[in-house]
Amino acid sequence: MAKKIVTVILLPAFCVFCMSCASNTQVKGPSDVARFSPRTAIFAVVTKSGETIEFRKTDPGRIVPGGGGVTGKALREIDIEPADVERTIRDKNNKPLGLYLKGGVYYELVTYEERDGKIHVSAFAPITIPVADIQQVWVRKNDTFRSVMGGAGLIAGAIIVVGVISLAVFMHELETSSCPLVYSWNGAEFVLDAELYGAAISEGLKRAEWVELSELREVNGEYRLVLANELDETDHTDELKLVAVDHAPGVKVAADLSGRFHTFAAPVPPASAVDQTGRDVLTFVRANDKAFWLSDLEGREPDDPGEFRDELVFEFPKPAGAKTAKLLANVWTTEWGAHSSWIFLEHYGPSLPEKYAEVDSHGPMYAKFVNWAAAEELAALKVWVETPAGWKARSMIMGGAPVITKDKASVLPVGDIPGETLRIKLRPPVNFWMVNSLAVDYGEDQAVEATELAAATALDRTGRDVRTELAATDGSYLISPDRGDRTELVFAAPPLKPGLQRTVFVKASGFYKSHVDATGTPRLELAERILTEPGFAARFSFREYLKWQAGLRAAANGAKR
Repeated sequence: MAKKIVTVILLPAFCVFCMSCASNTQVKGPSDVARFSPRTAIFAVVTKSGETIEFRKTDPGRIVPGGGGVTGKALREIDIEPADVERTIRDKNNKPLGLYLKGGVYYELVTYEERDGKIHVSAFAPITIPVADIQQVWVRKNDTFRSVMGGAGLIAGAIIVVGVISLAVFMHELETSSCPLVYSWNGAEFVLDAELYGAAISEGLKRAEWVELSELREVNGEYRLVLANELDETDHTDELKLVAVDHAPGVKVAADLSGRFHTFAAPVPPASAVDQTGRDVLTFVRANDKAFWLSDLEGREPDDPGEFRDELVFEFPKPAGAKTAKLLANVWTTEWGAHSSWIFLEHYGPSLPEKYAEVDSHGPMYAKFVNWAAAEELAALKVWVETPAGWKARSMIMGGAPVITKDKASVLPVGDIPGETLRIKLRPPVNFWMVNSLAVDYGEDQAVEATELAAATALDRTGRDVRTELAATDGSYLISPDRGDRTELVFAAPPLKPGLQRTVFVKASGFYKSHVDATGTPRLELAERILTEPGFAARFSFREYLKWQAGLRAAANGAKR
């Protein structure tokens, strides 16, 4: 039973995953579900068939006592026989507000229509989803954000995706490093909106990226952000600015790896999508929503023959004569990958600082890691296009964290592809990637007006002005060494021209250092094998995953005795 378990920089084995505190995990029985706290607020469930069942934020779903599934009231379309209705609740205008059915079931109505001898309603209705039908759940994570951001105003907890093993268990047992987090002020609260320069865990791997701030709103002519360090690491932010991109209404704008902005006026979803077994996975990847594809781990073993990868093939309609296709991808790396990076790091033991130094100086270790990362695709996933000469890698998608991810743009040359179909392939290593959506646009980029904004104020936790450190990528860093460090930033919003729409991006460069315990016995032979044996890193990671999951089950069974 499958359960879902972050220059182009091709990153080293010990620095490839930069995710925050979410988990996507496999479960084989109700004992795992039982590890959720009864107070865990569940806001959506995605079933194995791809259906998304959403609960209200004010009345979230909960775990069934004993861990047999998730129960709550979800918005559903329901056909009701009139004879089954015991009583109808109406307002003063006689509009139906609720239905009591015989047997005591109550439906809180959103819409009501009598048609064809039946009552057709959309209503918040009781539902229980058995664990056997659950692929993933979405929960709200509050406490960490509140404790970290307590001085920054009201912080909205992020809704994040997890499997059906307890989020709290995952956070405590698999805590790892993350990239810095950005919270945007939406006029009422700060909302988690971006994770920055993921996978850059050493200065030699410092990179810049441009991330859309979809929650940010202008209030009184200003944009307000909070930059936070929430996990066990030291963040080094070299530059942080906003870029206000003004464009035609109704056009999607996304940035590529170099910071070029591309417009998507008519993005086309895939017409079909299948995995390596031929299974139809279109439901999970056709739209940017709460349902997405992850590795099917049922029956998977780390010593399975062949490459330890999945394979997804997407087909898109293609206009005759198209020369380029702009790809809009919403693709994440998994939290288990983040934990794997800590395992890889710890294998170096006391020699880890030496390895960091070689990477930072672009010494022999740097080149070795770059070659390894290009081949293994654990943090940067190649985009393959089928041509008359076979499959060709023509782009790359950098991974992003599972807590919050945004669309990424890239341009694919397709002028040598005949016919009216574009076929794209991804080959993610098992248990390392999540695919939410892919779309293509064949139109020329429209003109946009991009305005880069430096912070008007930037105050760290002590009230120190740090605008100079964030003004440019110049090696003068804002250093945040402790969990709970935060910087509050205010930007003046330029006026928006009539008839245009604005998308705001955060532009950030930097790196972070994980606080890994490197005092243990080094296992350099194993570390070398990870770097030199094709496919071994993913197999080794999955073997450790199975051990971890077995430990959780043993603990759950012990707690029940």
